[in-house]
Amino acid sequence: MIQLEIDTSQLTENLNNLAAGLEEIISPQSLDAISEATFSITGQRFMVAVDNYARMNPKKMHHVYEWGKIGNKTARLFILERSVIINGNLIINAKFLPSKMPVPISKQLLIPGSSGKVVSKKSIFANKAEVMEAGTPISFNAKRVLAMAGNNGIAFIAPGTQINIMHPGGIQTKHSFASYMLEWYSKNAGAIMDASGIYENLSNGVAKVFKSKNYSPSEVVAVVKEISQHYSIGAIIK
Repeated sequence: MIQLEIDTSQLTENLNNLAAGLEEIISPQSLDAISEATFSITGQRFMVAVDNYARMNPKKMHHVYEWGKIGNKTARLFILERSVIINGNLIINAKFLPSKMPVPISKQLLIPGSSGKVVSKKSIFANKAEVMEAGTPISFNAKRVLAMAGNNGIAFIAPGTQINIMHPGGIQTKHSFASYMLEWYSKNAGAIMDASGIYENLSNGVAKVFKSKNYSPSEVVAVVKEISQHYSIGAIIK
């Protein structure tokens, strides 16, 4: 009779290393790296989607672009910011940028009046994206004679007159960008991540680490970071 004693120490060590490696995949360091990639992958797609949506819905989205350039990526008045990442929980904020172009003058005001003059003074509504998105009424006192075009023709407003605008940008701009952003991410983020290939690349990369002899759990984190950084373009998307 032969009696063999099975040495399970090596098997136990390998299983312990595998378990440690699996834990590193969902460690805060790994999840943060994947979240950074998620921000870049989804954010880039969102920016293109906004441009397309704006061109189809100009009354809702004209305020987040420079005047007359709705849906033009070079005229966006917004950026996406990767705000906070904690243990894989990603917070994305949209920040509105100041407009640098003068407010267009109505065609009616470019027609010479009885004096032969036309309106030529231009002003810049720097916070137009933020104000119109909020839908906040604005009031100001005219500093000079103002000519305003309306349904009843041209009206002249004397200096010092208080002007009240209840719906700057129109009723449809109120919260329109925020609503679209929330809806888009809710519907599309998961599918876009699945189609990006990052999960497959992470699985393949980690599998290679597991196949190597005497690997350390820290190698798993290194591979996750390396693959994730390939997709990441930074904390701001313009």
